Amino acid sequence: MALTTAREAKRYLSVFLGFFIAVLSVILALNLALGGRTLGSVDALQKASAWQQATHGITYAPPLTNSRPFKALRLADRLPEINTLVLGASSLMGVTGAMFPAGLRAYNFSLTANATSAVIAEAEYVERHHAGPIRNFVIGLDWAIGMIYQPTDATALDLNPARQRIGYGAAEVSLTRKIADALSAPKIAVLGKTLSGVFRASNPLASFQQTFFQLADVEYHCADGVPARDFDVMGRGTCLGFRYDGSWTFAGEEHLSEARARGRAQAAAAPSSQFAQFLCSTQGEPNARYLQRLGLLAQRVNAAGGFAVFILPPLLPGMEAEMLKVPSVGRCLTRTKSALTAWAREYGVTIIDAAASEHFGCKAAEFLDENHAWPECHARVFRRYWRDRDAGLIAPGLYQPAL
Repeated sequence: MALTTAREAKRYLSVFLGFFIAVLSVILALNLALGGRTLGSVDALQKASAWQQATHGITYAPPLTNSRPFKALRLADRLPEINTLVLGASSLMGVTGAMFPAGLRAYNFSLTANATSAVIAEAEYVERHHAGPIRNFVIGLDWAIGMIYQPTDATALDLNPARQRIGYGAAEVSLTRKIADALSAPKIAVLGKTLSGVFRASNPLASFQQTFFQLADVEYHCADGVPARDFDVMGRGTCLGFRYDGSWTFAGEEHLSEARARGRAQAAAAPSSQFAQFLCSTQGEPNARYLQRLGLLAQRVNAAGGFAVFILPPLLPGMEAEMLKVPSVGRCLTRTKSALTAWAREYGVTIIDAAASEHFGCKAAEFLDENHAWPECHARVFRRYWRDRDAGLIAPGLYQPAL
């Protein structure tokens, strides 16, 4: 009897392990099929850019964490049409071309987690190579996420379209990394959602083939009639991606409620918060070398007949005021504003201080989180700035609208 029980247990374990391995193998195979789209490829990069140029639609080339190659291709195609460039981190991704007055044709080159050192390198590259078409710059200075305090040197970047294989091709992802990525919990969750969408499709077999074995999904249209095409498996069918003007759609994201925004603003002021720690990492002293290079860039741009304006990206209404209430955090913020004011006056530039976004009329519902504003808030900021500039109310230094 004991021998029989042992054999049954062994057989049960073998069946269970076989079933487990079979399921795991299917998951691995399907996620590896999706992996080329998630991790990115030269082919997807080039075809996504070409598709957007031809259709003026919404798309991006994965991975989202490495969008510079995609935007470099887009910038090259857009050069004959634009004269103004927006540079910064994702805190400026909500800035659209429609926010600029007639005569200023803008492309938004802002990128996820784009450090100030990289922003400087991007601006200097464009100034050297595209000073003819691009005469004007709007440049973000992020203190809330610590970018202007970092000690990293601003080394040169090459935005030549022929060089945009960065992150692909020569840096091919190893099989080991692909397998680890395919079996990670987030990717398994994404696979589940993807398969659910496939099974709900009118033609599941065709949807399965399109999803797992083709470079991109079929073209579709967003609510406003703009075409979209997904080269990634994230956010499929939601119009997630970059618009033709380089701005981000924020598709599928939620707007904050007043209560949640108030709680987040108060939490951000705590000395232990990431925002306070970034701010006080150098006691609020921006990297002087960064400011010098940006100041010299602005002077060269102005001398050539263009302009360079800087912006402290919008933060949740009341967030900056809460931070100023905390002595240790407030001192760091005061030091930052003082240093930036002195720098702006020295180099004759203007910094749009939109951090206290409530001064421009921004609402809590116009934010995704503490430092990512929806286009509605950015539109308020730029509308007021252009109006005051036209009225002659702007001077070198920090600019906030009169209350």
